[in-house]
Amino acid sequence: MEPLLHRNREAIARMFSAIAPKYDLLNRLLSGFSDVRWRKFAVEWLPVSARTVVDIGTGTGDFAFAVLDRCNEAKVIGIDLSAQMLKLAQRKAVNQSKKDSCSWLIADGLNLPLRDGFADAVVCAFVIRNFEDLTKGLREMHRVLKPDGVALILEFCQPKPSWWWTPIGLFVRYFVPMAGRLLSDPVAYFYLVASIKTFLPAESIAEKLRAVGFRKVTWTPLTFGVTTLFLAVK
Repeated sequence: MEPLLHRNREAIARMFSAIAPKYDLLNRLLSGFSDVRWRKFAVEWLPVSARTVVDIGTGTGDFAFAVLDRCNEAKVIGIDLSAQMLKLAQRKAVNQSKKDSCSWLIADGLNLPLRDGFADAVVCAFVIRNFEDLTKGLREMHRVLKPDGVALILEFCQPKPSWWWTPIGLFVRYFVPMAGRLLSDPVAYFYLVASIKTFLPAESIAEKLRAVGFRKVTWTPLTFGVTTLFLAVK
């Protein structure tokens, strides 16, 4: 069995494909519907004039659809390792009458099949801690952006040790893996909590964004620090 926090991209793809059918339901329940608010808040930082947006690790497409609600004339390319997730995203795009504004690619965020300076914006939600090489993934985001392009990243960052003993910290620490065990794949949701504990704090992620060439890097904790929104400009 592969070590829990040293999974390669194929293992990550298998894990998320396994939980795809209940992914949206569990995200809503386990975040108290906060994941919807987080995405809506994030896209408010996108320029409404954005025409080409790349959603890395799009999953079932929720961030892509939030982008389209903000930028009516945009085209969004949703990229994910999991074919099962993208099938669900395609179905949702049809149901929301957004299929003409979306395209979907099975690809790796570390090797984006896009030319340099392709996009006005790049977004991703709860993805970068799964990168085998974080610096390479951030560098790819920077590469595909046009000058002055915007990167929006939602991510769970490592909180201070005392945070885990707050009511929200205890909820994440104990309820999330328990609910995952009961409703879906227990390994995947244990991995979620374990990956938060071992991922970088927000300050370190911001430093890495600057190191690959981003400027005007800022971050905002959301919902008492459960998640963090990073905004970076090329």
